[in-house]
Amino acid sequence: MRGHLPKTLVIAVAVGLLVCLGCDDTGVGEAGDKSLQNSPSFDSRAIVVLGYLDHRQGLVATAKWPRVAFAIGDGTLLLTAAHCVVDFEGSSKQAVSTDIVVVSPYYGDVFDFDIVAIDKQADVAILRAPWRCHPAFALATEQELVAARNLLIAGRPQSGGRISEELRTELLPVSGVDESAPSRAINLDGTRLVAPGWSGSAMLLPGTNRVAGVLSQLGYRSVERGWFFHSSKSTAMGCSIRPIFSLLRQHGLETAALGRPADFEPIADSERAFSVAMTYFQGLFENDPAKYMAAAQELTRLRPRSVQAHLLVAIAAMAVKENPQTPTAEQFDLAESSYRRALEVDPNHAHTRASYSSLLLARGRNAEALVQCDGALATDPNNRLALSNRMMLIPSAERKATAERLVVIDPNNPLYWFHYGAALLSLGEMDAALNAAQRAVDLDPNGLFYGGLADVFVGLGRMDEAESCYERMTERCCCELCWYRYAGFLAEHREGRYAESLEALKRVQAKVSSGRVPQRDIDRLRLQLLEKTSPEEAEAFGRQLLQADPNDARCWWRLAGILRTLAKYPEAVDAAERAVQLDPNAPYQPRLASCLAKAGRLKEAEDTYDAILRFHPDRGRYWCWYAEFLLDYFPGRGNEVRLALEKAESTEDKRWAAPSDEVRQLRKRLDAIGTMNDAD
Repeated sequence: MRGHLPKTLVIAVAVGLLVCLGCDDTGVGEAGDKSLQNSPSFDSRAIVVLGYLDHRQGLVATAKWPRVAFAIGDGTLLLTAAHCVVDFEGSSKQAVSTDIVVVSPYYGDVFDFDIVAIDKQADVAILRAPWRCHPAFALATEQELVAARNLLIAGRPQSGGRISEELRTELLPVSGVDESAPSRAINLDGTRLVAPGWSGSAMLLPGTNRVAGVLSQLGYRSVERGWFFHSSKSTAMGCSIRPIFSLLRQHGLETAALGRPADFEPIADSERAFSVAMTYFQGLFENDPAKYMAAAQELTRLRPRSVQAHLLVAIAAMAVKENPQTPTAEQFDLAESSYRRALEVDPNHAHTRASYSSLLLARGRNAEALVQCDGALATDPNNRLALSNRMMLIPSAERKATAERLVVIDPNNPLYWFHYGAALLSLGEMDAALNAAQRAVDLDPNGLFYGGLADVFVGLGRMDEAESCYERMTERCCCELCWYRYAGFLAEHREGRYAESLEALKRVQAKVSSGRVPQRDIDRLRLQLLEKTSPEEAEAFGRQLLQADPNDARCWWRLAGILRTLAKYPEAVDAAERAVQLDPNAPYQPRLASCLAKAGRLKEAEDTYDAILRFHPDRGRYWCWYAEFLLDYFPGRGNEVRLALEKAESTEDKRWAAPSDEVRQLRKRLDAIGTMNDAD
């Protein structure tokens, strides 16, 4: 297994129990042979620490326990166990921007690195670091490994729940080398100190300290001691130098791996800075905000030109584990200043820009957030956080390509299929939208994704199936967002069930403290329901909302409809005009035209319809409303009504398709008028 000791131990025969020495914090003993560590060919600074951090939507950052790696050749390449890094690029249900880093004791700083080659069968990975030179180990030959009687295991493992700054070593006898099982080709007997958390440590030839392999597993081998007595002997295992050389050749990395480091000078404060970086990660895993904030700020003092040091401050600033409420203005300001400093050092750092876009989005600075998203994607077109944030910042009709890219990057992520289905739905591509929404539900049938499928069924007019999906969504998730969407569906598409919608809205209100549904949206839905159940109460509530926010265009639009219902037509016109003025790009003009007609201002109403249809000739619903206007006020213009209804049925924009029942009713009215005219 990888990362943790198994909860249930299994009695093993022959080779015995195998445990990958992954990310556990099981205790480790004292350091091994000091004389070997202090030999001229041994530079402990070659052994580095790997870390994983990511930023997710909603200003959430996560981390994983650091792992061990070591530099080889000219110092630009690192070796570690494959299982130490394969989960760094795994699928996440949330959109993330990953930040995989290496902490160097030589530089006393934190850097990005790239995973350039992985052999999962041999459990070895090759990484590339961004520096020009670094202390490193040379590679041994297969012949040297076969001749070796002992190997030195050297690393900086986790120790008793703490991240080790100091080197840990153990010298062990070689019991055999068998390449038939590449990940455990080297077997070392009698381990006392090596434990989970050592994976990725170097297996070195004593004396020369050349790399013979990479440690990855811990096992137990049964040993006979007479007829009735058996005992087990612990063993440390790992890949040999053979698959390492093979992987280097496959990826054209031999020159760097067989080179030697360039001359390097001592780096000021490197030991102190490395210790501070380790303290940061330790504080992060101990959930000690004071510790990791102090460490991050000290690291920026020691390394003011380090992008990663400033990012560590940004993470610390937004960590709100002790305060579950919204981050304070001071937290936002500190995080933003840290992102800005990081971008001053490296304007093309994609992870910084993607993370910064989330902060700007949370602060409502959407235009700036979009700039940061585009900047991140210019450097890293596959940054999932930047792509997801961008979808929230661009018009729905433009989201298809972005959502499609996310699906290609991670085809097993239900969230991306959910967004892709929504984008297709907004374009009226109903069959493709249905397939995408169904795919999201198939991947994760436990909640909100049923809402995406329900939305498509609504678009297809399949209301019973839609309601069934909304019900499943609320049963399996029960969050306030699910109840809000269900309440909205009932309000829009289940006439006469407004009491149920209000009851669902009460469930939303009871959980609103989490912030998943803005209070403004709840108020708007309540206003919509009151319009159906009590227009007088709705008017009072609408004016109350507008007193608090007189620039809420949608609320003005809703109030116009309420006033129209109350036959207060001049006031309805004023409210509709205000809505259009505040947001001329929103579809508020049809209500203005309707209110003008009700107020007897027919010429202005028709001029408004003419303008609407000139700009949106592909919206069937608009043609349907225009036909109804003509039938109501100009019944003698039957040919124009007939033409309008033909266009209502033939337009291609499925998002604005005219309801077939409404078209059918209007045709009946037109036919009835024609019959009356014939009788006359």
